[in-house]
Amino acid sequence: MRVNWSTAGQPGWRVLDVAGRKPAGLAAARRWAEDTLATLGENQLIDALIVVGELLENAHVHAGGPRQLRIHRADDPCEVTVAVADAGRGEPRLRVPDLGGGRGLLLVDQLCLAWGVSRHDDGKLVWARLECATP
Repeated sequence: MRVNWSTAGQPGWRVLDVAGRKPAGLAAARRWAEDTLATLGENQLIDALIVVGELLENAHVHAGGPRQLRIHRADDPCEVTVAVADAGRGEPRLRVPDLGGGRGLLLVDQLCLAWGVSRHDDGKLVWARLECATP
């Protein structure tokens, strides 16, 4: 299932409006994600937080900053979906890593079941889905 602007607003989603482009806003979003996902096992939590951090950082560097962080957890099957909304027009893409970067989406691609981009009127929503174990 792809995630788009309307599906990421349905019940079960936790939503945080990210406070601007400053590092303090990104750090607060990461802490919020850690609190939101605290019931995951340690390895799954670490993987999810890597994905959250990469999606937030990409929005910060390439899209004028993240506007929202959305997290959804389903129990059957156990999956966590992370989505970051931004106002950018660019398309995130996998690339060969070099000195300028390129490792972030490679990590996301390796850790996740699926990831993608959904466009909306004011920008895009970059989402990623991770497998988790039922506690």
